[in-house]
Amino acid sequence: ANDSISKQKLRRTIMASNTSGNNGSEPSHSQPKPSSSSGKAPKGCGSNAPGYRYRDDYYEGAGGGGDGDGGDDSGLPPTLLPVPWWFNPRTAKLFRNLELEDDDVIVSSGVKMGTTWLTNVLTRLLYEGERRDDGVFPGRNGQTYPDALYPTREEKDADALGIYDRMMPNGRAKLDATFGDFVYGDLVDQPRPRYFGTHLFGRRYLPQGLFDRGVSCDDNDEEEGCASRNAKRGKGRLIVMVRNLKDAMVSLHHFQGTPADGWLGNEHGPGSFHRYLDTSNCPNAMGSAFRWVAANDDAVRDIGPRRALVVHYERLVSNFVSELRRINAFLGLDELTDDRAREIEGECSLDAMAGSSIRTRRNCRRGGVGGWKDVVEIDDERWARFDVTFNRILGGTRMAEPMRFFQRRDVPGMPIRSTIGGNNDPRDWPPYLGVALDGGMLVTDPRFLSLDRIPSASIITFRHDDGPSSYSSRRPSSYIDFDRKD
Repeated sequence: ANDSISKQKLRRTIMASNTSGNNGSEPSHSQPKPSSSSGKAPKGCGSNAPGYRYRDDYYEGAGGGGDGDGGDDSGLPPTLLPVPWWFNPRTAKLFRNLELEDDDVIVSSGVKMGTTWLTNVLTRLLYEGERRDDGVFPGRNGQTYPDALYPTREEKDADALGIYDRMMPNGRAKLDATFGDFVYGDLVDQPRPRYFGTHLFGRRYLPQGLFDRGVSCDDNDEEEGCASRNAKRGKGRLIVMVRNLKDAMVSLHHFQGTPADGWLGNEHGPGSFHRYLDTSNCPNAMGSAFRWVAANDDAVRDIGPRRALVVHYERLVSNFVSELRRINAFLGLDELTDDRAREIEGECSLDAMAGSSIRTRRNCRRGGVGGWKDVVEIDDERWARFDVTFNRILGGTRMAEPMRFFQRRDVPGMPIRSTIGGNNDPRDWPPYLGVALDGGMLVTDPRFLSLDRIPSASIITFRHDDGPSSYSSRRPSSYIDFDRKD
């Protein structure tokens, strides 16, 4: 094809990386080598570092760089983001500059954090009654990432960037089996409401149309007097899907076969655990999961609760129908009947998805919560280092705080009964963590973070739906029904 971007420019845009992860206290290893042994993930798949990096050149230079928006992000230096073998830099930039509609739905999901599950949920809410198995529209029977597609059919047929060559043989067949035989234009032209799912994240990579530009007032203020002449209100809705990072790491380790260097490393590389904990130079696709969560937490706060929603994987597991209704209400859709809610629950079960299209089936493994506890290769000392990294990067982050309690082996809040015997006087109990319910999720109570011992008068704190200042408390000897909202 007479395309202006040659493979030489591709190498300048997506650069192969021979750098491997290192958490700073472990010896450095070379890039994991592909293995031909049975059950081992090929290079570029699973927890093996993909070996490709995306340079976001639109940040180069003063005033915002190549995309010329001159917005709030101007002056940020370009980065090298590790990306999968199928990543297309042209559509990543097109997606960032996408002109959004008010009813567009953008989903940013972490790697191995429930992407397939949420895709199945949302397509059933947004497109009830529409056939999802005919392949007419992208995203209906499996995720279709905008950054995995060519802009046009002509460029795809010509493989203008040489993407198929990265996964030989049959690179195109593998790409279509993963995302469908679509191009970026198919995503843009899909019927409204349009659905876009991606692993891209944060204000740096998500569509800029999501964010207010030059607006200094909140949603309740009058437009006049609170915005500059060139101000622009954000459009569309953002849903961020997250999962506790220990389970996400385990799922990534097993994705499409385990990596050649195992959990803790060998002659092939540093191992999945050390790659995941490397927050400075993590070579996994989309980089450090810790920093991915931090960047999306900033994006959610920038957009605000009216147009941004966080979905925790564990909440879907524990109370699917309740979370389904919360998502449905956020999208402004008609109220779900009980029968329809249960029908969607059945259609989105792990067994149902595992038996559906190959695009969905290939991404389903085990599901559930707490699988990290079964990894015998990682001892308590290493898990403690994981917790230190979590606290350093994500401590106090609202999106991440509920993850903390799914990354613990014990139930927080009350001492283990065997440690206190028959003593019911909380003043004599050993120190423990004060917790609160925030939106149905257990979080650290911020009022007690600096105390060594929790006052007996206010042990378990409940935040009501009618505002963050509405609290009630119970003594620690009370049995708490965590499904209740009162």
